[in-house]
Amino acid sequence: MEALLDLVTLLVFVCALCAFYGVLGLNKRRQRAILSAERLARLHRTTSTAENSEIDSILRDIQQVPFAGVPVLGPVMEWAWLSITLLGWRKTLPLRLGMSALAGVLLGIMLGGKTPVPFLASAILSVLFTAVGFVLMMRHALGKQHKVLRQSLPEAIDAINRTCRAGVPVSNSFILVASNLKGPLATEFRIIDHWLRLGVPLRRVMQDSARRVPLPEYRFFAVILIINQESGGRLGETLERLSRTLRERQELQMKILAKTSEARASAKIVAALVPGMMLYMYFNAPADFLFLFSDPTGTTVLAYIVVSVCLGLGIIQVMVRRVR
Repeated sequence: MEALLDLVTLLVFVCALCAFYGVLGLNKRRQRAILSAERLARLHRTTSTAENSEIDSILRDIQQVPFAGVPVLGPVMEWAWLSITLLGWRKTLPLRLGMSALAGVLLGIMLGGKTPVPFLASAILSVLFTAVGFVLMMRHALGKQHKVLRQSLPEAIDAINRTCRAGVPVSNSFILVASNLKGPLATEFRIIDHWLRLGVPLRRVMQDSARRVPLPEYRFFAVILIINQESGGRLGETLERLSRTLRERQELQMKILAKTSEARASAKIVAALVPGMMLYMYFNAPADFLFLFSDPTGTTVLAYIVVSVCLGLGIIQVMVRRVR
């Protein structure tokens, strides 16, 4: 009897001990959950503030276009400033311009110093090479950005389609989709949401967005949203069809790139022949290099080389476009 009483007492003690540690563990788990929720809330507020400040900065930069009122250079400067802003080059613009200027000055001095008027030719060639180098660098960066936009657009359209099917208005779906996207398209959707919350009509906002994103696929998307808002219709089916079409276009584009790879490689090799040979002659045959710039016959030969290479590149470009 005493042994049974001792066993019951031990069981009660064990149960009480387990209950105590169980309540203590639940309390600690609850405290950890509260702390995690507070940290997530602080992180969300910080991220939202950073994103809003980034969008406000981009909007200010877009609106403050230098030399936009110049008659001839105004549209060019507006396009360049808009591209630089959307690429995020505002902070590194002096460094990039300095690198382009350094390369342009070196090439200008190397080539212009061999001409009969070295100072004038060096200055003109330096400015020309600097401008061409910076434009080529910017176009390369824009090409990479447009490639990322083109690849992420079908996913974004599917997300907007799902959001609209769930009953969310189109004007409120951009910020919901942007929170789950990465890259330039997420920034563009946040800009769209910013203007929509300010009361700007969807037609005006999407027209400005299509100007900032010069892709035919994105223009189709903007036109569909504008027409649906003004005329109505089944937006879900239209967006689903557009997403499927864009994916098929991407697959076709990859096949085209595979079929035209040989022609594009040939064009790059032909384009690199002239500067490569000029560089070789500058270091190994300076007399022949000087002959191309100082003698009238050499200048004629140089002009013939440049024209023939440009003509060949143009023919290759036409062939590639015909394949596309």
